[in-house]
Amino acid sequence: MSRPANEPPPFLGAWRRVYAAVLLWLAMLIFAFYLFTRAFNQ
Repeated sequence: MSRPANEPPPFLGAWRRVYAAVLLWLAMLIFAFYLFTRAFNQ
């Protein structure tokens, strides 16, 4: 079996952009949970 060629990702055009999008999504999710916690903390 041969290894597949170094192909670009199916979206965003470059792996660096995919990684940046995932990191941005995680940062936004953490911030949203932080706001949720502050809103409902007694």
